[in-house]
Amino acid sequence: MPALVAAAFLLAGCSGGSPEADVPKTPSSRPDEPVRTAVSAGLARDGRASEAKVVTAGGSRLTPLPAPFLNDWRVLRVDYRQGSHPVMFHVALHGAETVLLTGDAEAFDKVVKAAGVKVGDAATATQVAGLYLQTVRPGGTGSYQVDGVDQIKFRPGITGETAARRDAIVGEYRSVIKPPAAVAKGGGFTAAAYVVKGRELQRRDLTIRADGTVTDRPRTLVSDLPVAYVL
Repeated sequence: MPALVAAAFLLAGCSGGSPEADVPKTPSSRPDEPVRTAVSAGLARDGRASEAKVVTAGGSRLTPLPAPFLNDWRVLRVDYRQGSHPVMFHVALHGAETVLLTGDAEAFDKVVKAAGVKVGDAATATQVAGLYLQTVRPGGTGSYQVDGVDQIKFRPGITGETAARRDAIVGEYRSVIKPPAAVAKGGGFTAAAYVVKGRELQRRDLTIRADGTVTDRPRTLVSDLPVAYVL
């Protein structure tokens, strides 16, 4: 099972009270209210009370992610900001069933199996890899995929040795970091992706099988990026 999702941590931690006390009440009318109600109920049934309340909270946003290979399943990104603390997590839903994906690779595999995913070409494998990287990453803002070295969020205004360190990293990895592009291998597909996690730059070697399940092998390339560390 995954570690506690950042949503619960942030909501409980920013005010010192319970998430139930801090989350604004549900607005009286929104176009996507039936979807919010279904997702919230599914999360609550799964014991995810904090995330369930965020989904229906005033000021939260639900954004659908493109995933045509999932057939009748849908994936939503949930965003909410309490003061200066952002909350973000991803859910998959099908009818009354809701699955929290954030921080849980096993949940991703569960969803693609339930959706009957068939990966028969590199383009679909690349889509699966991209959705995996987006949805399974930990919540919050401290982990994000980069498709080029210029997307690394270096601390602004750095000088001296720290700036020299940044410039050396940029020079070394400018031709290395690229968007993931799957290639056929051994009856499935492989793709390389690059992720900033905390102060690490990681290469993620993904294996995408014909049923859409993913194996993720991370390798640290740089352990001391001059970036702001955010949970």
